[in-house]
Amino acid sequence: MLALEDVVEAGIGAFAQIGGRRYPMIVPFIGHGTSRRARVGARLVLGHRNAEPPPAPAALVGDAEPSPRSRRAVLRVSLARFLTVEVPRAAVTIHAPGGDVVVRTDRDGYVDHEVELPDVEPGWLEIGLTGPEGATATARVLVVDPVVDVGVISDVDDTILHTGLTRGLDFLRATLLTDVEERTPLPGAAALYRALVGKEGKPERPVFYVSTSPWNLHEMLLQFVSLRGFPLGPLLLTDWGPSHTGLFRIGAQAHKPALVRRLLDEHPHLRLVLIGDSGQEDPEIYADIARDRPDRVAAIYIRRITGLDLGRGGEIERLAAEITALGVPMLAVDDSGDIAVHAAGQGLVDDAAVASVRAELGSG
Repeated sequence: MLALEDVVEAGIGAFAQIGGRRYPMIVPFIGHGTSRRARVGARLVLGHRNAEPPPAPAALVGDAEPSPRSRRAVLRVSLARFLTVEVPRAAVTIHAPGGDVVVRTDRDGYVDHEVELPDVEPGWLEIGLTGPEGATATARVLVVDPVVDVGVISDVDDTILHTGLTRGLDFLRATLLTDVEERTPLPGAAALYRALVGKEGKPERPVFYVSTSPWNLHEMLLQFVSLRGFPLGPLLLTDWGPSHTGLFRIGAQAHKPALVRRLLDEHPHLRLVLIGDSGQEDPEIYADIARDRPDRVAAIYIRRITGLDLGRGGEIERLAAEITALGVPMLAVDDSGDIAVHAAGQGLVDDAAVASVRAELGSG
């Protein structure tokens, strides 16, 4: 499988050269960490030197109406996200506050490295990256405030936006033919997440978006989060492609549990609110984590996806009852309003948040 991928990537690289000389470009991902340690991620790919860099998150929010694009233009942009030529085994310098660190990209062009920090202030930190042939970029890193005691981990697909990940044709249509400005958020979700991270009088809580979508969609999902008013947070995605054992490197049953457990280890002062949907294995994954670490899970919310959890409804309800009996509230819900009401009862959001979520539901 890996040999096949190498052949395909070589073909893409040869085709890309037809369009002219391409140069290494660094695509930064949103990182996270504490005041003493942070995880920095990026990918090194080939691109045109005059290509527009991805917009900064702050620049994505505004009052201007986006210009509509034709389906052909949307398809061209969507395919370009996947037809990338990675630069493996290349040196990238991370310009961290504690000093420069030189690392090498892996066989797929990724950088995923923890850097030591000199006790920096909580909030957003910018870290410069330098690669071969003058490639530069700036990675944004969320430094979680040590006084914050609750964080949010959310699935993305069919949890904050409609993707149809479990319905192949719907997912392809949404991914390849739907512009980011036309992607549909789940009603009330943005208001709910703002309430979960922004409790009045408290430092802002972190939100981590965990998905089995590929890293190729990082920029698009970042635009969606910003344009639709969701709180900004690290997008923790996966890599699609063949492995030694199959067509995909890692599935939901391995990807999400590993990431959630890693976040628990990297942020030991946080109790987590886990939000997912019934379309994949989120109920079972989150339940397993609650069984292992009940002291670290504040609540679990599973959105029901109409038509996809038929036959699983009773199973999810029984699972929720079991986990709730362990002291971790777990609910299967129909919409963001249900989550807001329960979260307010748990002291996770302010009472006023329920009205704001319901108002967004009414206008959705």
